[in-house]
Amino acid sequence: MLWAKFFRIRQNLVGSLWFFPLLGLVVGGLLALVVREVDAVITLPSAWEFEASAAQELLTIVVEVAGVLAGFVVAVSVVVLELHADSFPRYLRLLYRDRFHLAVVTFILGTVSFAFTLLAFGGSAEIPPLGVAISGLFLIVSFVLFVVFLNHLVHQLRPVAVAADVTKTARKLMAARDQSGGSVVTKEESPPGEPTLVIQAQRSGSVQALNEAALVRWASQHGCQLRSKVAAGDYIIAGQPVMEVFGTRPPGDSTTPIHAMVAMGIERTIERDPAFPVRILVDSAARALSSAINDPTTAVQMLDYLEELLRMIGAQPLGTMRYCDESGQPRLVVPGRTWEDYLTLAVTEIREYGASSVQVMRRLRAMLEDLREVLPADRRPAVEAELDRLDQTLAASFGGKVDHDRAVVSDRQGIGGPGRG
Repeated sequence: MLWAKFFRIRQNLVGSLWFFPLLGLVVGGLLALVVREVDAVITLPSAWEFEASAAQELLTIVVEVAGVLAGFVVAVSVVVLELHADSFPRYLRLLYRDRFHLAVVTFILGTVSFAFTLLAFGGSAEIPPLGVAISGLFLIVSFVLFVVFLNHLVHQLRPVAVAADVTKTARKLMAARDQSGGSVVTKEESPPGEPTLVIQAQRSGSVQALNEAALVRWASQHGCQLRSKVAAGDYIIAGQPVMEVFGTRPPGDSTTPIHAMVAMGIERTIERDPAFPVRILVDSAARALSSAINDPTTAVQMLDYLEELLRMIGAQPLGTMRYCDESGQPRLVVPGRTWEDYLTLAVTEIREYGASSVQVMRRLRAMLEDLREVLPADRRPAVEAELDRLDQTLAASFGGKVDHDRAVVSDRQGIGGPGRG
């Protein structure tokens, strides 16, 4: 019943900038209290002993320095978020979830909380030497993490780093899709007759995920079949159809759980939406090809990663998915994108915006020709159709121009690559 709510809560927590840092503050304080108790029952070497004034001064330095480090990390992170909001707006959800970034902030704030708790709960003669030593160690580790954080951040600002991160996440998504338990409907099979009930959306938003297993169980319990009118990535408005029921009409009250099996939010997510990473890379390439930026090399780099995504997508069964219950009875049909849908999304806008760029045209042809060679036979007609569109675009953009012969060449580097004879 609460699946959709828990899904949204998990998405918000994983993508939040406050949850893990707050957890670090709490854990740091609790760890300080534990260290106080441990210090009281163990005997440390004499070299670990500190005078009370020296212990207080050292802890004060740890709190101040770690606090400055934490403030600097947060300030730089805000600047980076602003830069990415302008350049890669749809990438921000992944940037929020950068585990290393969150780990650095969490550890440094935990160090502040640890040292401050020792100061607050210890009198002039009650500061545990073990806690002082650990605080110093934590501060050294914080400095190391800070330096690594700067290196990580500088590299993360590059468009190619964004593309690599998106592709890595998409690769995990593709692997998870194989465990969904559904089968592709080669030709969409509509349930017989008209739907006995149409379930409408109660709120507006983007569909982030469907709980297919729960929907199948619900349909099996009520002896009916469901056909989803939405898929991950769709934006629906309150009152629009979400699910159609065929067969036995369930009681009105029993349809309430359906809404809890469709997770919705304010934007798409990459976890259950394979087209979203493609969308991010295409948007990055289109932005690079705008007249204000005019950076075709970045567009070529996006095509490098788009080809990898298309190879993964093209090797998988695609289309409308059908889910059956334990007895093999079809219970749920969910619309899905075809290979043509993915290919159109990946190629069309880059081809149109990069029509005047020799290197974009050359890299795009190399990608399509490679896909034609490596993908299954049933995927090749769509690739051939895109190559035909590419030829027509080239004829319109370079027809009669001196560089037409160069623009029609296949080149994996865009321009300047080695021959492929």
